[in-house]
Amino acid sequence: MGVAALLVLLALANGVKAGEAYCDACKGDSGWSGASKLDEIGNPEAIKKSESMSGLNTAQKNRVGIWKQPLAGFEAEGSDKQNNASNSEKSVLETPAQSVGKSAEENATIVRSEESKKMLVSLEDVNSSCILLDISENATEHISGSIAVPYTRFLSEGNLRSVDEISQILGSAGLSNDECIIIYGECMPCGGGPAPATLAYWMMKSLGHENVRVLDGTVKDWAAAGKSTSVEVATMPPKNYTGVFTPDFMATYDYVKSQTPQIVDARSMQEFGNGSIPGAINIPFESMISNGRIKEEAKLKRIFAILSKDRPVVVYTGQPTKGSVGWFALELMGYDAMLYSYENWQYNEAASKVSSGNATA
Repeated sequence: MGVAALLVLLALANGVKAGEAYCDACKGDSGWSGASKLDEIGNPEAIKKSESMSGLNTAQKNRVGIWKQPLAGFEAEGSDKQNNASNSEKSVLETPAQSVGKSAEENATIVRSEESKKMLVSLEDVNSSCILLDISENATEHISGSIAVPYTRFLSEGNLRSVDEISQILGSAGLSNDECIIIYGECMPCGGGPAPATLAYWMMKSLGHENVRVLDGTVKDWAAAGKSTSVEVATMPPKNYTGVFTPDFMATYDYVKSQTPQIVDARSMQEFGNGSIPGAINIPFESMISNGRIKEEAKLKRIFAILSKDRPVVVYTGQPTKGSVGWFALELMGYDAMLYSYENWQYNEAASKVSSGNATA
């Protein structure tokens, strides 16, 4: 693997924090709903029009000029007006009737398509031909027969380790490139949710691992189905794992800047309101999750209806852990998706301005 490719991987991973509290809203919907159409995504004329509005930041210009949405709740942070708007919006989103509806939705059976089985495997379809990989942090209960590699082992000082280091960790756990692997687990200190599993899935796909899927459920779901769990994990003799970096799963700054792809900001509404990539549309990653699981395709179809399948999609958050949920859901629905990070965008934008300033000096 080339040094340049490794730097791209590390730059994208910058800011992935061990124990990151990403799951505050993993258990339910965010209340987000899209506009009826967003065919102005990346439209230079629309962006130009939004830039003519003085006194607004990028996200506010996009919201008013491109998405034709009210500015309420997106004023400068700390203002009384913002607090009032946020409180008003919160009271609307958390009415008792909707809370009851949310609980009913969470308890409903999720229907999966045959196509989804390429990425998700149901509890019933797990068999002994695949290795179950638990990536939970400090788990006290495991699916019987599974091996454990906490996802935090793939991190060093908040960043993803190098390809060689990750390959060494996987090989030491008894995995090879040809294994059928089913990833499951949660960050329990963060409150649960699928983000660590989707991140590990994205990571392994980026290393060229083909035969890997995510378990459609948790250890508790497994136990509730009457299946065996254990406080112990299995051990396997070491094998040779050789990761080969594959750039198809991550976006670069230049690609995002080109306005070629549709851009999805999967952060919270508040984070989006405080600044975003020009032309991005806000679809919070929490809106793609129900009761700690990726929503069924019928619901994801409505969530992503504003996006065209004829154009690639780049999804980003502050850190790829959360963004991997959006990337996974988009891929599940058949979109050509890539993962990116807002930190990478900010870094390159700042470097570009410094470079421009030096050139004119």
